[in-house]
Amino acid sequence: MVPIDDAILEYVRDAGEVPPAVIGRNIGSHRNYVGVRCRELTKYELLSREEDGYYSLTSLGSRYLNEELDAGELDEDE
Repeated sequence: MVPIDDAILEYVRDAGEVPPAVIGRNIGSHRNYVGVRCRELTKYELLSREEDGYYSLTSLGSRYLNEELDAGELDEDE
């Protein structure tokens, strides 16, 4: 986890399904970097990527934001 990950997760929680470009514009980060981080967060099952390239928060992502889950407990889905 890097500092921007929390901002991404919080924005997606509040906005619903959104593409990286919209996330980036709203959190003040470049869409390409946000896309990289969204893919990484998907590996850890904190976000879910839809076929249209939009991302949504998973139940695990909600647990993380609610501080019911520590980042150290996350395993990359291989």
